[in-house]
Order: sequence, then structure tokens, then C-alpha cells
Amino acid sequence: MDTVSLLLNSPRGRFFCANVGYACSDDERASHYRRPQTPGDALEVLEDVEARAVARLSEIDLLDALALATDFARYWQPPDEEDQMFARPEIAAALRPIARAALASPHARWWNEAVDLADQRYVEKFHPRWGWSELPLRIHRAAGHLERWRADALATERRFREDQASDPDRRVSGEWWSTPVVAGTTDTSRAREGLGAVELLLDEDDNSDGAQARVWPVRVHGTPRVYEITDPSDWAHLVDAYPFPVPASRSSDWYDTTGEHHEWFIPDWAAAAADYDAVHLTVAGYLTTPGIAIPLAAHPGATVLAGWNPDATFWLRNDFLTIDDDPTDWHRYRDGPWEPA
Repeated sequence: MDTVSLLLNSPRGRFFCANVGYACSDDERASHYRRPQTPGDALEVLEDVEARAVARLSEIDLLDALALATDFARYWQPPDEEDQMFARPEIAAALRPIARAALASPHARWWNEAVDLADQRYVEKFHPRWGWSELPLRIHRAAGHLERWRADALATERRFREDQASDPDRRVSGEWWSTPVVAGTTDTSRAREGLGAVELLLDEDDNSDGAQARVWPVRVHGTPRVYEITDPSDWAHLVDAYPFPVPASRSSDWYDTTGEHHEWFIPDWAAAAADYDAVHLTVAGYLTTPGIAIPLAAHPGATVLAGWNPDATFWLRNDFLTIDDDPTDWHRYRDGPWEPA
């Protein structure tokens, strides 16, 4: 399947394309922060979008459209009304030329590139409750953190199995992410012109105040082994190679988000760390992979990529990373652009 088709098979990809189309429309139904409210209106607006208008968008315009798609990512509940609307065959067909034009933009050339080891940034956003971390910030060597992740994941899965055995009809939301989010796991992203790090804009499940951030340059030493996720098959291959079954803890949430029942798997991150030091999700990988049930080849089940930001690299080993400079403060006012403070 070509990239455009993969993108239109993905809820985040379709949402991104609709955002691009609305940004290029002069229809009053898609202007001044308004969005079409019915499938008929959305179809009419999107069918009128010209490829030339998409080609004129700046990089920040495209990233803003992607940022809105990440903002509305939900892997613990059914698709919202817009996600359902964009999945309608006639609307997905109207999104196809928009997807083709967006991917053809010169600003999207890096979206399928491997991690840029010479241009990595660490982002800390201000949390309204916890504030800032103590300075100076250091990336610590967190030996054994993935083994602790595995022990916690096994305990969580066991607890959900016991709950299901005691009350088979009970549906409880639990852990919905498939990322190695544990103490000691660092994630980074690259900088772009006028943007200190893409994570400033592209950040799922952001619980910060949305207005203040610090961005540190990260030095990558040596030659780390990085696994690249560019499409659903890359994610499936990673899970097949390092399977970790989570049928109980993910059954409720992932049924809600995909509408499918499966024996669910995620990667065993502790096992993967024996062969890889980091895993990078390209922007193209983000547009084509999260939120869908991806069948496995080597195991009788499926997997979901959930909770991973576009262009984010999760470092399974921190030995390669140091922060050797002071941060740059960034801020934004409401929905305005991020700017150096």
C-alpha cells in the first residue's frame, strides 16, 4: 500500500488532511476557527480545495495542521464525531488529493527521514501543579529501568486478568499506551527553523499549561542503534520480534478505539533494548500507524501504536546522551505560535 493510502487508512492521517484542507479553504464554514459540522458540509469544503493552495502552505502551517491531529488523539475511547466523519468513504476520497499535495510539499521532505542525531532537543513544559524540574538538568543513567517497566507491566496485566475473572462483564479503562514511558526513559525530537523542537507543537496528551517550555540541545555520542518506524509494518515487525502480551489490560480501551477484539501485544521494551538503543517514529510513521489494529505475522493477535509523538525518539539506553548547554525558554499566547521568551 502506498503512503497516501496508508495515511488515509489512519485516523490521525485523515484528521491531518482535513485540517490541511480547512486551512486552504476560503469557505465560511471552515474559516475563523469554524469547522464544518456535517458530513455534507465537510465534503463540499474538502472537494473544493486545490492542490496549489496546499503547495503554498508554510512548514509551520503544515505542522499546525498536524498539531491539531495530535491534540485530538484518543486511544482510550471510541472515535469522536470528526474522526468518524473523516472515515466515511466519500470524505476519505476527497482527502486523497489533499494528502498527495501535502506529502509532495518541500516542507514534508524530512517526514520520512531517520532520526537526526546531530539535531536532537529535550523539551520540558511547565506543569501547573509540579512547576519546573530542578536545574541544572542532567540525563541520568537509569540502569534497570526497563526491567522495572516489565515487572510493573506484568503486575498490571495480572491484576486486570484477576478483575476480569471476578467480573467478566466489567469494562475498566486501564493502560492504553504502548510506549516505554517509565522513569529513566528519555524522549527527544528535532528542531526546525523557527521552532526550538517539534515536540513544542506535536505533543499528544499534553498536560502542561500550554504556554511555557524549556528546550535543551542534546548531544548524541557514538553510534546508537536506532530502530525506525515509518509505517504500520515497521511497528508490527518490532512487536513480532519482541512480543509482550497485554490482552487483559488493553482489551477495553483498544476495543473502544479500534472497534476490534484481539489478543493484544506491545513490544517487550526490555528485550528490544538488547538490540536497539533507541526507537524513532517518523512523521510519516505517525500519520500512518497510530490508533489502528495492526495484525501480527508471527503471533495470533494484533497491536496498536498509542501515545507516541511525531518525530519522537524514545531512548531505551541513555548512555549516548548528554545535555551540555543551558535551555532556551519558549512561550506562546493562547493558540499563537511558540516563540523564544
